[in-house]
Amino acid sequence: MKPDELPLLEIFNSLRQRHGLPLGVEEYLMVVRSLQVGFGVESRQELEQLCCTFWAKSNDESRLIRRLFEQMWKQIDATPSHFLQGSYRRETAIHPITDVDVIITTKSDHSSESTSSSELEEPPSLTLEMDEPVQVVQAVRHSRRDNELERPRYSLLTEYFPVTKRQMKQSWRYLRRPVREGTATELDVEATVEKMGREGFLLEPVLVPPRTNRTDLVLMIDQEGSMVPFHALSRQLVDTAERGGRLRQTRVFYFHDYADEYLYRHPALLNAQPIGEVLAEVGERAVVLIVSDAGAARGNFDLERVKWTQEWIERLQQSVRYTAWLNPMPNESWLHTTAGEIARFVPMFEMNCQGMNAAINVLRGRYVSWEMMYSWLI
Repeated sequence: MKPDELPLLEIFNSLRQRHGLPLGVEEYLMVVRSLQVGFGVESRQELEQLCCTFWAKSNDESRLIRRLFEQMWKQIDATPSHFLQGSYRRETAIHPITDVDVIITTKSDHSSESTSSSELEEPPSLTLEMDEPVQVVQAVRHSRRDNELERPRYSLLTEYFPVTKRQMKQSWRYLRRPVREGTATELDVEATVEKMGREGFLLEPVLVPPRTNRTDLVLMIDQEGSMVPFHALSRQLVDTAERGGRLRQTRVFYFHDYADEYLYRHPALLNAQPIGEVLAEVGERAVVLIVSDAGAARGNFDLERVKWTQEWIERLQQSVRYTAWLNPMPNESWLHTTAGEIARFVPMFEMNCQGMNAAINVLRGRYVSWEMMYSWLI
């Protein structure tokens, strides 16, 4: 199947390329397969709802998709009906053409006014031939929009693909320690029912304070040296934790290779603060997330770094609630390096979506077995 024969490809590419939605080929195939079995083909509204179901993760994204469809419907309504139906004379006798049929069966390039008569004699099939997903993958990746030449051929990407900003925000929201505090404003249903059963009547309901997240997060981020390529990723991690994490408090400190006597409040390793003072300040209820390649980027083994890091981690574990480590290097690169040795005494995870969720689970106090985390080392 050629790229210009794929249904809804223009809207799909607009959502990915122009509006930055994290959509992949699998999401596109879900819509196509649904169309194959008859979903979303009865009306415009049904088609829009189908795409919102698979492609939107929020109300804002649903409104964006419907706005793009609205623009597309206007283009279809403005196109002469004989032009849209000119190549479908045989179908109209047994299957009246609707707007949805046009989207599913026609090519996206409607500029073929010079189409030969031989092509008009053979109407395209109303079924989607999707037996080869690989062809769809290649078509989605290499498809071109009509106005692509008007835009720069290359664009600067600000997302770190293994874990996007959106995925970071979602992961942070799982880091919760809800505590009821403040004015009693929420109804306690069980206590109210128990009180009514005990007293025989209800004069006033039982109210309790609302739950608030009391999690204190401490980010300790490796700077300079081999971490320079990951500075943008570190800034993205800090930004999502502070703006979208819904945590009670987020503190950020910086170090180089390992924390010796001081941590720094500025990423340029300025505003030093003794590590003992930092630990006393954050309190024992805090959780610590360390971000460092731990020597994996250079692929060497530094016994001294392992020693000092172990002493630092032991000190952290005695002072805070939980500790986890995110490594921006792939876990297969840790083997026979300093990172591989450090991973034996602190929960370390690759910085991707799955690794970040696993680190959050550790910070929530969820047990992670040594064998499951470090099976790649055995």
